[in-house]
Amino acid sequence: MDSTKLVEWLIAEKQMSIRSAKDVLSRYCRICRILGVNSINSTSLDELQANEQFKQSSIFIKSQLKRTVTLCQEFISKSEKR
Repeated sequence: MDSTKLVEWLIAEKQMSIRSAKDVLSRYCRICRILGVNSINSTSLDELQANEQFKQSSIFIKSQLKRTVTLCQEFISKSEKR
């Protein structure tokens, strides 16, 4: 995934601040490390929720990571339609 385009999309389409968009990018990288993958796909949310490291995270962190997966999947879906 093109990280620059993701950040630009989050700022333009989701009205995020630059800092918030970069936080999403950071969480994207964290999710990829947790799952041992290079990118998020349609099964990533289920895989994340089944992961032991994710299960041991706080509710706040779980919420952020799930939101990041949702945003990234939306970005990928909209990018593929272009």
